[in-house]
Amino acid sequence: MSYIDPRHKVLSHLGRLQDIKAGRTPPPINVEIDLSNRCSLGCEWCHFAYTHTRGPLAGKVATPNGRMAGGDLMDTTLAFDILDQLGIAGVRSVTWTGGGEPTLHPDFDTIIQYAHDDVGIDQGLYTHGGHISAARAELLKRAMRWVYVSLDECNQADYHRSKRVDRFHHALAGIRNLVDAAGDATVGIGFLLHPGNLRQVEDMVELFQDIGADYCQFRPTVAYDQHQPCYANEDTSWIDAAVEYLREVEELPGVMADLERFRMYQEWTVHPYTTCNWSAVQTVITPNGRVWRCVNKREHTGALMGDLSTDSFANIWSRAGGPCRVDADCRVMCRGHIGNITLDAIMTEPAHRNFI
Repeated sequence: MSYIDPRHKVLSHLGRLQDIKAGRTPPPINVEIDLSNRCSLGCEWCHFAYTHTRGPLAGKVATPNGRMAGGDLMDTTLAFDILDQLGIAGVRSVTWTGGGEPTLHPDFDTIIQYAHDDVGIDQGLYTHGGHISAARAELLKRAMRWVYVSLDECNQADYHRSKRVDRFHHALAGIRNLVDAAGDATVGIGFLLHPGNLRQVEDMVELFQDIGADYCQFRPTVAYDQHQPCYANEDTSWIDAAVEYLREVEELPGVMADLERFRMYQEWTVHPYTTCNWSAVQTVITPNGRVWRCVNKREHTGALMGDLSTDSFANIWSRAGGPCRVDADCRVMCRGHIGNITLDAIMTEPAHRNFI
């Protein structure tokens, strides 16, 4: 089963896509919510380290031009109010992510429980897994549709080197707690490949199999400059070797090699479309309640749509939601890129459309 398939998942929401094509502004399908901009790791490739308010990378990385603050920890009452508004608006799901590490919010469990029991909205979680006790794992397996742990390395030494902290065994314990807990949530493990670890693909798969998660996904690290984000900032020839290693394991149960993503990054020149329709189906809210046009443009001044501490989500979305233009601040291999390829085909009127 393919759990991560943005090309085809959007086709499950044809009614909303028809509304967008007709110029209307239906609610987004998914909203990412950053409960915390604190992080206990210092990943060398972190794309959102500039948002961190505490942790190894706080204040130590390049920031976007004209950056606006996203806040530290979301007020719990504001989180409840946002969830209520999203449920009423017809948003289908929320993804808890960052920014920072969402499980560092002191009321994380309470907020997750509220979203599940009182709002009834689908939930997913991106986490580094290092703060998931057995009790928290029981909650997550019951309340979430999926939990994705960004493990990235398969041994303690490499984890310490690339993430700047010695917390590999904390992450493994969190994943094992999730796997052992009762509940229906899917548990995935993410491995980011780069020139330093691409030869360890088989070891990564063995670790995934030993833990017993539902799947593991391989993705390339994406290097870019915050001030020129639309171009790769590295020699991507290393991907040739990575693809060869991935071909050895891509047919194994539960392994998502995602070779298309690697090749897209290697062959990147520019976005092959001029309109970002992904911004009409997904948005992001930072801890201070600000809503941003693109999940990759948290805290980018030009991407600010509104502030939920002073306005409602329905007002903000009706005023500023919908497709936007692709520009020089759009990141190479952005979050919505693969899905946008499908959306661009849907939104573009073909010649002789009735002759199939």
